[in-house]
Amino acid sequence: MNEERKKGIIRAAAFVIIFFGALFLISFLINNFYVKGNPNVTGRQRCVAGLMNEPEETLDVIALGDSEAYTSINPMYFWKEGGVPLYLVGQPGQHIGETYFALRKAFATQSPKVVLIETHCMIGKDSMAENIGKVVKGELKNLFSIFVYHDKWKQVLMGEEKADDNYFKGYEIMTAVRAYGGADYMDDDNKGSRTEIPPESRYFMGRILDLCERNGAKVVFYSSPSPVNYNPAVIDALTAYAKEIDVPYYDFNTRLEETGIDWSTDTLDNGDHVNLSGSIKISGKLLPFLNEIVPLEDRSNDPSYSSWNELLKKYEKMVAEMTAGGK
Repeated sequence: MNEERKKGIIRAAAFVIIFFGALFLISFLINNFYVKGNPNVTGRQRCVAGLMNEPEETLDVIALGDSEAYTSINPMYFWKEGGVPLYLVGQPGQHIGETYFALRKAFATQSPKVVLIETHCMIGKDSMAENIGKVVKGELKNLFSIFVYHDKWKQVLMGEEKADDNYFKGYEIMTAVRAYGGADYMDDDNKGSRTEIPPESRYFMGRILDLCERNGAKVVFYSSPSPVNYNPAVIDALTAYAKEIDVPYYDFNTRLEETGIDWSTDTLDNGDHVNLSGSIKISGKLLPFLNEIVPLEDRSNDPSYSSWNELLKKYEKMVAEMTAGGK
């Protein structure tokens, strides 16, 4: 090997080391000086930042998923009716890889008894190449926070953004009503084509199950009621998969009457997502279901959770104002 080639290899190696060293340093600074202790992180990462800022070893349930999760799980209901500290990590379009990496962050500071996953994040229809891309992208984002918060530089440097007060352990109160008036979407006539659980979902769910087993948490699936996103074929596939991997599963699409879902009052957007009243009905069924699987302690009288009681008062005041105002 000639001298010039050796120098070229050394320069290339030095560049790689400096490049990745810079990424690690910037990511460290973001995590410790932007995310940590910052109540004003906004956008898709607000729920993850909020989770990282919860006091250590205080959460008994962590719920995750895409928009079907963050509209249907109401942490304040769990607290009011059961004294259960639940945090909701729901993001628009969250895919199962993001679910896994959020859980890894959670287990760094928390020891939840239950990990509750809304299933829509597992049933994407991407190609194999797209699924592989998501896996690689997810791994990079987990290693380097700069890829997650790259669009927040103005907020970091100038503190321009302030988060909305309508945020309760990952849940945003949404009272709007746009009724669903379509057909019975769970009727066999609307069965839909055969559905398979994608390889990406199986890959990350295997990692989630292993992570939860090592940390003593029980994984539970549920499917929020949604004519837009679910049909009998999808529910059949999810039911079979839950049985295959031995995960308890509660499907609301086949329990609409039992849950009391009224499509004229309980949906935000023509059956895509539930609103506040729908989230209360769903949470009202999930709380006893989870208690049957893993008994959850009522912590409402624990002085160390006094901030949850204060947040509940704020939540109830905001609900009263928004429902009175028709928002």
